[in-house]
Amino acid sequence: MGRRRSDSGTSVNLFPFLSILVSIIGCLTLIIVIINLIAMGRGEGQTPEEVERAQKFVELKKQKEARQEEIDKLRQQIEDLIQKNRETLAARDKLAMLKEMLNNQEEIDADRNELIAHFNLLQTTNEQLVANQKSLQEEIKKKEDEIARRKLPPKPAALRVRPSGSSTNTRPFFVEISDTSIYIHRSLSKEPVAIPIASLNQSKEFIDLLKKVASQPYNRLIFLVRGNKSAAKAFHTVNGLVSAFNSANKTRIIPGRLPLPGKGLVDLQVFAQFLEP
Repeated sequence: MGRRRSDSGTSVNLFPFLSILVSIIGCLTLIIVIINLIAMGRGEGQTPEEVERAQKFVELKKQKEARQEEIDKLRQQIEDLIQKNRETLAARDKLAMLKEMLNNQEEIDADRNELIAHFNLLQTTNEQLVANQKSLQEEIKKKEDEIARRKLPPKPAALRVRPSGSSTNTRPFFVEISDTSIYIHRSLSKEPVAIPIASLNQSKEFIDLLKKVASQPYNRLIFLVRGNKSAAKAFHTVNGLVSAFNSANKTRIIPGRLPLPGKGLVDLQVFAQFLEP
């Protein structure tokens, strides 16, 4: 074997430092183990006071849960009582309503009996009137005959309108003018259409008549004017409305004028071909 090389004077011995380091690590390990053991001992082995407090906590928790159940039951009972109270109030109101209806029914029955009595009386009266109807009709007939025998003033004679030299091709449209209204004659048997002069400018009937007259050159508008000052004044008003219509629609309606002396009805039999039957 070769000889061990002798250490030179410059080498360093690390044994004391490593020994100290190992000793420190061992101490720290021992301390950690002891601390863990102490902690484990405290977790497993509790003191009697801690155990007693834990038991009390468990009991208090159970009591709290039991009380909460009782509170829930009481709350449910309260809600049930409130609902029953509502039902009781509703039943009371219904009972009061039924009682009032019963009272009203009694009043209705009394009124019905009274109405039945009145009905019987009316029925008896009606039977009596029916029995006397024939005699009443005879009496009315006598009164009518008596009125016919009286010398009553005669009715105004009808005012017959005659043509005044118009061409046979002319188609006349007759409008009677009185104090406050105009009357459009369209038929021999029906009543003329009456329009107040105050609303004549807004009357669709009158405007349609003017449009129809203006639609053909042979159509002619004839005003039949009653023989009084108010009718003459109304004629000027109506004639002015015709002029305004001509200006607005660029038409040339030239109305004719025939006076109606007296108060009789207008007779247009001569112009039957231009009027409805």
